[in-house]
Amino acid sequence: MAGDKFIMTNYLPEELVEVFRPMMHDMVKSLIGEKEEKLLSPAQTCKLFEPAISKTTLASWTKQGLLNEHRIGRNVYYRLSEILEKSKVLRRYKN
Repeated sequence: MAGDKFIMTNYLPEELVEVFRPMMHDMVKSLIGEKEEKLLSPAQTCKLFEPAISKTTLASWTKQGLLNEHRIGRNVYYRLSEILEKSKVLRRYKN
């Protein structure tokens, strides 16, 4: 059976594209979703710590280089994986 081939002769290339597009879209989406990083707003980041920190503390830690901010347009975000990693250095605070 390994040598069996599936031949589609009655379809135009445009029709094949439309048949396979949804499958390819789902495959790409699942691959990107696995690698996609969760971004947190400053407010969400502050609440992640126990006890919760203020936005002033968050800004101070960012300025000191303890946390990295990421900007998309005017908006500031923090990566969840980076927060979890950096929280090991910030021992008083747990997440």
